[in-house]
Amino acid sequence: MEVDWVEWFGYLASLVVLISLTMSSIIKLRVINFIGCLLFASFAYFIDSVPTLFMNLSIACINVYFLYKIYRTKEEFKIISASKNSEYFQHFIDINRRDIEKQISQEQLKTADTLFYMLRDNNLAGVLAGKKEADGTFIIMLDYVTPKYRDFKLGSYYYKTHPEFLKEKGITALQTTAGDQEHCLYLNKMGFVAQPENQSQTYIKRL
Repeated sequence: MEVDWVEWFGYLASLVVLISLTMSSIIKLRVINFIGCLLFASFAYFIDSVPTLFMNLSIACINVYFLYKIYRTKEEFKIISASKNSEYFQHFIDINRRDIEKQISQEQLKTADTLFYMLRDNNLAGVLAGKKEADGTFIIMLDYVTPKYRDFKLGSYYYKTHPEFLKEKGITALQTTAGDQEHCLYLNKMGFVAQPENQSQTYIKRL
């Protein structure tokens, strides 16, 4: 039985487009959808379907346009102190409980003595919680960003390009423990340095 590779190429293109629609991050959605549209446009070329080719190239261009707008739009970031006893903080934790408990349990979170809301265009994008040492080291227990804003912009802004926001809170260094390989990659990207003498994958960043 001869394999029709063009048909299987079409299935692949469909799968990529389908996967893109499962992304909670708008950045990932548009990037993966862009790739899927290019694959579908190629499939349309192979089967000589001009309408399908035109439609997918048009969608690919739309994805490029909105990605350009996302990366060119100047956004406002701010970090403000939070109280773990406030009703709003508890509400935020409750509605994101499943994701947050992948990083820290509710009981552990109660021991945090310093908490911040991370704002993006005046929208609550995430929560930073931990313990502040006397020397200004902030031990991060929770660094949680809602799915909508998981494009590394928050971490890059506060940890790399504008550390003064944290310095204003009396923080001179950040310390955290990596939970998995993906977390290690994120910390490396944010400029944290692994401590080789430590077996618990401790990372530190001086501000």
